[in-house]
Amino acid sequence: MIKYKLIIEYRGTRYSGWQIQSNKRTIQGTIKEALLQLTGETVSVVGAGRTDSGVHALGQVAHIRLEKQMEAARLQRALNGILPQDIRIASVRIASPDFHAQKSAVRKRYLYRMYNGPVLSPFLSGCVHQVIHPLQVQAMSDAAGMIVGRHDFKGFAAAASTVRDHHRTVLVSRFVSKGRDLRYVIEADGFLHHMVRNIMGTLLQIGSGKRAVSDMIRILESRDRRNAGPTAPPQGLYLVKVWY
Repeated sequence: MIKYKLIIEYRGTRYSGWQIQSNKRTIQGTIKEALLQLTGETVSVVGAGRTDSGVHALGQVAHIRLEKQMEAARLQRALNGILPQDIRIASVRIASPDFHAQKSAVRKRYLYRMYNGPVLSPFLSGCVHQVIHPLQVQAMSDAAGMIVGRHDFKGFAAAASTVRDHHRTVLVSRFVSKGRDLRYVIEADGFLHHMVRNIMGTLLQIGSGKRAVSDMIRILESRDRRNAGPTAPPQGLYLVKVWY
């Protein structure tokens, strides 16, 4: 069998996340169906991250294995000819037998996009989180910097998290703003379920004056999800890049 590495872009608005679910449209399921149509094989599509419903990707990575070898560029063209327009295979290459899209990953980058203003362009609908009231971007930036380093992120994990070790190393946590376009970039050696959106929900409360900047440290030390802010909406979140 031949293993391939796929880099995938998608707009997650119409999908119930990455992972296959019964009677629901998912990214993984749609790609699997396209591969069945193309090759006649039932192919396992293993992704680097399980993005939630409504979350997007600019650089999701997956691996597949095919019984019959196909030239990488031809496989890319053929899949893009079958897949819906909101899922694109950005690249395909033959991977080494020991490559694993999830287990081989050493670092990931996520982006959270916000529009800070009263009128959102229809072309951005579903692709950013709109915040109408003014935000204190400097306070948000100061708070974001406090989580850089290795910490126990249980306080920012989903309440139902069953992971034994909640320690992660955050390498980048910063804001980039241009006019009303506000972007939060975070890179780490791994992420817990809902970690980015829970951090973002807390940062939005800080930017709205509802919390102090120092609350970020207090939440980390408490290891209690109840002390963090609400989970930010999914439409602003993008999986941007995965390193191996």
